Amino acid sequence: MVSHPSRASSVSDLTSISVGVFGDPGERSGIRELLAKAGAWTVIEVDGADVPPDAAATIGLFVLATNGDAMDKLFEVLGARPEGVPLLVIGKNPAHAAHPDVWLPTPPSPALLGAVVGNFVSAEGPKSPWRRKADMILGTSSHIRDLLHSLDQLAPAQTPVLIEGESGVGKELVARALHFSSPRAAAPFIAINCGAIPATLFEAELFGYEKGAFTGAMSTHVGAFEAADKGTLFLDEIGEMPMAMQVKLLRVLQTSEIQRVGSTEARRINFRLVTATNRDLAAEVSAGRFREDLFYRIHVYPIRVAPLRERPEDIPPIVHHYLSLIAEREKKPVLRLSSSALERLLAHSWPGNVRELVNLLERAAVMAGEDTIDAEHIMLPTSGDTPSPGSMLPYKEAKQRFETDYYSQLMRTTDGNVSLAAKVGQKTRKEIYDALKRLGLDAMAFRSDSND
Repeated sequence: MVSHPSRASSVSDLTSISVGVFGDPGERSGIRELLAKAGAWTVIEVDGADVPPDAAATIGLFVLATNGDAMDKLFEVLGARPEGVPLLVIGKNPAHAAHPDVWLPTPPSPALLGAVVGNFVSAEGPKSPWRRKADMILGTSSHIRDLLHSLDQLAPAQTPVLIEGESGVGKELVARALHFSSPRAAAPFIAINCGAIPATLFEAELFGYEKGAFTGAMSTHVGAFEAADKGTLFLDEIGEMPMAMQVKLLRVLQTSEIQRVGSTEARRINFRLVTATNRDLAAEVSAGRFREDLFYRIHVYPIRVAPLRERPEDIPPIVHHYLSLIAEREKKPVLRLSSSALERLLAHSWPGNVRELVNLLERAAVMAGEDTIDAEHIMLPTSGDTPSPGSMLPYKEAKQRFETDYYSQLMRTTDGNVSLAAKVGQKTRKEIYDALKRLGLDAMAFRSDSND
């Protein structure tokens, strides 16, 4: 996440933001020309040895060209990076010691530079208190600012909240942010995916059961309602809940009481309900697949999470955040994106939203090794024609074709290296070997050098 300067009071007031450009004279001139084409903000071109003492108060974004000793001069004069002022580094030197928010190895196009700089300087004010607690929602687009504003309003309330959005946009993260910013933050947050529970197990999962209540009930089980007492219960994909359970959920919301399966004792509970769906619940009500009375119970305050294709300016901070997490997990330096790689990410429509982006970054980080993620490491899916019903293959044949294509592509990408293929495909080496044997594929056939 980036701590943005509070003096950027509005998106339209960008001319009040000064962008300080540091580096050798030739580099500063080139970057200044790019910035002039990219946006309307004020550009201050400064030699590293002449950094103004009030730089942190007058400059809203540092742009640093890393060739030469500009970086050393800048931080020698400042003593330390000013708190709350983002840093954009442009140049071949990765400048890991500077910990930039974005590093572009080559000068980007004016449009791309405008998107990156605008992402930093257009944020409204400092982080709100809930965001410091949760630190889960990334971005500064108008969609994200509206979402943050809604969460600020809802955090202290007990109102049921319905989170709407496509798969992969991060609806559970929004629910968690709402919980951890509320007075219930110290109590449990219980998440249940309604689409992953068989219909016959719904009641036991939500209400719990007593020992001996049915065959296999070897001990008492506390259900999700009880587990969320004094906290928040998040029911993801609420549209997948069977009609019979919708009736029982409605009763719980009306009475604040539950009974475990196999018990006659009513237990009073106190929880906040947050639900999520990727369906149009109003249409589900009209089609008779969702109860109208329950719909109005949970639809008190709906929140829409915009898909990633509607907010491409949020991609750079999301990428920076997840690459930092990957580096920390793998105990490696943080990988940087080349400008061509970032341009490719910004041009994609992201049907899988943030989940797709994170999975792509995982693969790209493995393929890039220790240096920079370039465009060639961004493995975007290719779109094909939608088949007609008459051309559909039987499931077994379609599955075999998919697996053959997938493992062939996986082995080509990893040059026949089974260990690397296991890491990219998030499988064990044994699973890779078993799949290759089942499909009649030979790892050696995909190696460019048989001596490897």
